[in-house]
Amino acid sequence: MKKLAIIGVTGSIGRQAVDVIEKYPERFSLTMISAHSDKEKLIEIAERHKVPVVCFTGKIPFHASELSYPCTVITGDSALSVASEKADYDVFLNAVVGIAALEPTLIAMKKGARIALSNKEMLVCAGEYVMAQAQKLKSEIIPVDSEHSAIFQCLSAGRKQDVDRLIITSSGGAFRDIPLAELDNIAPERALAHPNWNMGKKITIDCATMVNKGFEVIEAKYLFDIPFDRIDAVLHRESIVHSMVRFRDGSTVAQLSDPDMRLPIQYALTYPERIPSPVASPVIPYSLTFAPVDEKRYPCFGLMLEAGRLGGLYPAALLAADSVLVPAYLEGKIKYSDIPRILSCVLENFSLSGSYDLVDVLNINSDVEKYTRKVVAL
Repeated sequence: MKKLAIIGVTGSIGRQAVDVIEKYPERFSLTMISAHSDKEKLIEIAERHKVPVVCFTGKIPFHASELSYPCTVITGDSALSVASEKADYDVFLNAVVGIAALEPTLIAMKKGARIALSNKEMLVCAGEYVMAQAQKLKSEIIPVDSEHSAIFQCLSAGRKQDVDRLIITSSGGAFRDIPLAELDNIAPERALAHPNWNMGKKITIDCATMVNKGFEVIEAKYLFDIPFDRIDAVLHRESIVHSMVRFRDGSTVAQLSDPDMRLPIQYALTYPERIPSPVASPVIPYSLTFAPVDEKRYPCFGLMLEAGRLGGLYPAALLAADSVLVPAYLEGKIKYSDIPRILSCVLENFSLSGSYDLVDVLNINSDVEKYTRKVVAL
C-alpha cells in the first residue's frame, strides 16, 4: 500500500486525487493532508480517512480537538514545511497553487518520496534550481498537468536523443471565439466558462489569457530538458489530444483521453503500472483540429515565452504579477487588456537576468506583487 501526502487537498486537483484513491482503498492510504482556507472540507477528508498528520495554513484557529480521532494538527506560517518533514509518505502530491509549496516539495524530495507535481509555479519560478536538486537527490518527479503527463507518456516511445519537438495543445479557453474588439468588455463570469475543463477560478482565467500555456512551455523546458525553440504550442479545440512528441524519424506520438484530471493524477500515483480508471474512454470525434496560436488574441502567451527565453527571475516576476492581476480582473478592477499591458511593464521595469537562489525567488515575488498592486490601484 502506498502512503500518500496531498498538499492542497481541498482544491480541484486535491479533491480529484481523493476521488481516485477512494476507488482503490487497498492501494492507497492518506498519511498527510493540507489546506489553506477550506477548514470544513479539510476536516471532512481527515475524518473520512483518519489522516494522521493534518496541516492548516489559514489564519482562523484550528485545533486537534476539532477532530474525532487522535492525530497531529500543524498550523502556522511554516506548517507545510513542518508537516512535510514530520509525515511518513511514499508519494507527495503537490496540488498547491503558488510558491508556498516550494520548500515542502524540496523536503519531500530529500526524504526520497515520489513527487507527483501539479504545481506549475515551482518550476516557472525556480526550474533550474529545482531540477538541479532533483538530479542531485535522484528524485522522481511525475507530472500531473494533463499536458506534461501526456508528454511524459509519449516520451516512452523513444529515446531522449531522438526527440525532435514537444507539441503542447491548448483548447484556447473561454476567449477563443470572442471577437477581438469585444474582449475588453467580457465580464469575468464569461471568462470563467471554460469550454472543456472544470477547474478553479485562477487557472480558468489563466487558460483564457493563455498565461497558463506560457507557464506550461517553461515547465516543459525544465521537466524534460528540451530547449524553448523545440517546444511548440497549438490550439486544439476538442481537448482530446493532450500533447504530442515528434521524433527525428518523422513519427509523432500523441496521448488522447477525455478532459478529466483524474486520469493524469492516477497515472502519477501508479506509474509505471496502469490500472482501471474512473475516467471513461474517449469517443474520438470524426475530426480533430489543430491551429496556430494567435498572439493578437493571446498577447500574454507571447510575454510568458519572452520571460522564459530571458531566463533568470523573469518568469518568476511575471508569475507574481499574474497572481495579482487575475484577482483584480475577477473583481472588476481592471480590463482584459490591462493584464498583458501590466505584464509587459514588469518585463520593462525589472532587470532580472542571471543566476538566482531561493531567497531571490521569494524576494522578487514580494517585490513584483507590491509593484503590481500599485499599478492596479492607479
